[in-house]
Amino acid sequence: MRLFRCGVAVACSAAIVACGLGSSPAQGLRFQPPTGWQSSPGILGFMQFWRTPDEREALILFKSPKPITANDVFANDRMKDTLQGIQIEQRHAIQICGGQPATYVRGRGSSRKRGDEDVEMVITTVNGTSYFALYRRPFGARPTFAAQAALRELCPKP
Repeated sequence: MRLFRCGVAVACSAAIVACGLGSSPAQGLRFQPPTGWQSSPGILGFMQFWRTPDEREALILFKSPKPITANDVFANDRMKDTLQGIQIEQRHAIQICGGQPATYVRGRGSSRKRGDEDVEMVITTVNGTSYFALYRRPFGARPTFAAQAALRELCPKP
């Protein structure tokens, strides 16, 4: 019976990988999280996060099969839990990847678990698929340059 369960587990794992359910939303992008940050597995190919070993900072990448805008992100009821209490300090159009249009949002949020945090986000659409990257860190903490750079690497690989 134990061997059977192991075989079923291996088969299910292979099926998940084969179907892309464990794939990273960063696949096909130049997106590069900071070296040494711990990665979650890709979640159904639509979400993945990376955290510092002390979990004080995080980089989260979302992939939407349909185009979305910053307005869509902030109006989505499911995102209200993630972005609860965020105060937008900056929001403007930017260009990434040599001219690709994107929206940059910077704000400050708060949670009971982590306290006040600085949050930076970039939203863009590549070939009809939208990507939303979010970087959070403790309020007033020096940003990790590689995490900030990753926000602007939502670009297709050449």
